[in-house]
Amino acid sequence: MEFEFRFDIVWNNLSLLLEGVQTTIILSLLTMVLGTIIGLFVAIIRLRVKRLYAIPFIIYVEVFRGTPGLIQIVWIYYCLPIVTGFQLGELTSLVIAMALNVGAYLSEVFRAGIQGVDKGHIEAAAALGFQPGQITRRVVVPQAAYRMIPAIGNVFVSAIKLSSLCSVLGMAELMYQGQIIIANFFRPIEVFTVVAFIYLIMAYSTSLFMMYLEWKFAWVRRSDNSFWEKFKYISRAAFSLKPQGDI
Repeated sequence: MEFEFRFDIVWNNLSLLLEGVQTTIILSLLTMVLGTIIGLFVAIIRLRVKRLYAIPFIIYVEVFRGTPGLIQIVWIYYCLPIVTGFQLGELTSLVIAMALNVGAYLSEVFRAGIQGVDKGHIEAAAALGFQPGQITRRVVVPQAAYRMIPAIGNVFVSAIKLSSLCSVLGMAELMYQGQIIIANFFRPIEVFTVVAFIYLIMAYSTSLFMMYLEWKFAWVRRSDNSFWEKFKYISRAAFSLKPQGDI
């Protein structure tokens, strides 16, 4: 018997998938924002304090990088209220679980990016009288950003795909809505094909945005500029938050 594709079923239920897309975007954006804050905080702590005091943060990173995301989501959703006695909302629990997962990966990205900054630039900024906060904000961050952007983009794309695991707990995101259509019409191939295509669009859009950000920071990667020209650019940027243009 010849198989007949019925994508019209998906088209007729497209509104259901679009509702799921909206929930997926909200989940992903909240996860990215909170995960970035967590990752940056953990990275700074691990760089600033002695290794002994950083052990709890190291354990956090290794646990969340070394265990499946599904287990993390289920554990925080069901077990955290039992352990702490606090009952969190569905969206809050899922965002916290996903953000802790994403934050663990981003902390390593931030730590590597900051450690990759030329120490000579930091010493030169200190010699010019910059305060530690100014050095971090106006010298370290601009140089580290372009190194971190591609890796951050990869983590953000993973966050979008990670949101599909929330369907296991009944969150009405894209995957969950697709499963509802499958249960009603028994057309898994067509539904999963369209759902995969929608995830691809969201992931690729995120990648394009991160590529744009990388291009905006590309001035520091220009190999045809001398060290002195780059240093002058960094020095000017230290006294202004406005972009200085290509060098």
